[in-house]
Amino acid sequence: MKKVAVIGAGGRMGKWFTHYFVQSKAMRVSVYDKSKFEFRIPECVDRCNTLRDCVEEADLVMICVPIESIVSVVKECLMHMKNGAALSEISSIKKQVFNVLRSARKDITCLCVHPMFGPATKKSKIIKNLLIPVRNQAKEMGYLRSIFPRSKIEVISDPDLHDEYMAVVIGLTYYLNLVLGSVLSKLDLRTMKKVAGTSFGMQAMITESILNDSPELVTSLLRENPFNKTYISEFLAEAEYIQKLVSGKDENATKRIVESIKSRMNKLTDTNKSYLDFYRAIEYLKTFDSEK
Repeated sequence: MKKVAVIGAGGRMGKWFTHYFVQSKAMRVSVYDKSKFEFRIPECVDRCNTLRDCVEEADLVMICVPIESIVSVVKECLMHMKNGAALSEISSIKKQVFNVLRSARKDITCLCVHPMFGPATKKSKIIKNLLIPVRNQAKEMGYLRSIFPRSKIEVISDPDLHDEYMAVVIGLTYYLNLVLGSVLSKLDLRTMKKVAGTSFGMQAMITESILNDSPELVTSLLRENPFNKTYISEFLAEAEYIQKLVSGKDENATKRIVESIKSRMNKLTDTNKSYLDFYRAIEYLKTFDSEK
């Protein structure tokens, strides 16, 4: 692999992948974004004026565009790619784009990948990627490992299953933090942090970090995945039920629901270990604060 093309290089993940390929591999990198973008481009990077110019000589095309654009951009790239090249897309929702990858011409190796990390991740760290096999799992896994030798790869068998998982892992997480952020934004948050303990501090950090994403990305993540509606509705139903218990006169009913939830969770995970890991994470974060 001598030349890589990054499409959507002006976005945060596009910039991450551009710098990753420049720093990690001895190869030529070409970049394209339909919008004007600014960042320092090393000498080994070519800024292209058209998508065609960017991809037609590339051995690997990495597509880092918004969810709503992914299908059309993949189709356009496939029209201009050379024989034997590879294409990887990194969208957070897979159903529609997977069908396009599956129907691509046979000489193109298509990778349906979901990076489970953000653009602030250090390139030297071990990262996690999800892989949804398109045609040949072994071949695609090998190619992905050649791109990211230090990556942990989890295989998900089909795009529908991926999207359903993401409705919880991303959709529900973003939704509840968006709601919490809305509540906190109307309060004296600075004072809250001063008087708060560790749980609130960590939760506030998660909420704030999610709100660091662009409104366009958050909107797409919440609206584009059809499975989100199911889990958000289930969350709201549970919230309403627990709110009635908390507001009711029967204190034991609240205790029973807490015990029930705790019992179910303990069958799925070790909550004692999670508690200890939580405080280890806090101590780890404190080391950074002490260095400032």
